[in-house]
Amino acid sequence: MFIQYIPWLAIFLVIVSFATTLFLLRKVNKKNRSLEILIKSLIAQQESNKKQFSEVHSGAIGLGKKLQQIDNTVNKIQEHQVDLVASAPENRLYTRATKMVELGASIEELMLECELPRAEAELLLNLHRK
Repeated sequence: MFIQYIPWLAIFLVIVSFATTLFLLRKVNKKNRSLEILIKSLIAQQESNKKQFSEVHSGAIGLGKKLQQIDNTVNKIQEHQVDLVASAPENRLYTRATKMVELGASIEELMLECELPRAEAELLLNLHRK
């Protein structure tokens, strides 16, 4: 009795297997399409990121060059400022007056030689004799 149903059972199992295979293939195809869309999106994002990185890199290089120029300019200005301070006439007078005090000059000599007022001559004497 059971033997007579075997061909029908086999046909049923083939149909169920075929239906299950079709169902799984459709799921796999949907997943593949989803993954393809995701990959395309990631590739587009990667290209965008490359462009942005390139722009930032170019900007950083330009900024570095500009900072180097500014640094060079500041160094030149500082050197020029030191030269100006050293060459200012009033600084030369005070430098000379200081040397004279170190050599033992009097208030009157400082006032006469360096054209300093008495108060400044006294101040220099008091500062540098200590």
